[in-house]
Amino acid sequence: MILKRAVLVLLFLLGACGERDDKPGEILHVAPYTSACIGAGPMNCMQVRADDESNYQLFYNHIEGFDFEPGYNYTLRVKVENVDNPPADGSSLRYTLLEVVSKEPVNQ
Repeated sequence: MILKRAVLVLLFLLGACGERDDKPGEILHVAPYTSACIGAGPMNCMQVRADDESNYQLFYNHIEGFDFEPGYNYTLRVKVENVDNPPADGSSLRYTLLEVVSKEPVNQ
């Protein structure tokens, strides 16, 4: 009986360890469409959110290394860095793609 409990506790601890995400970067969820927006001028912006619970927000930046393809829900891991002395019409943040975690087609 004690051995059985010990095995169950060990399996629980191993399972819990596997759920942690220690990878660097931040997760962004990208909608399968863009929306008209106005930055330095009229443009199309991706719609992003940090988690599945939040509403999508317009994303005025570019993600270096990422080529958006409409019709797919993306989950991305990105590196976010501060930009020293950004231009007046530019962002103070730089986004770089680290990993496409998932790319799932959306039925349209």
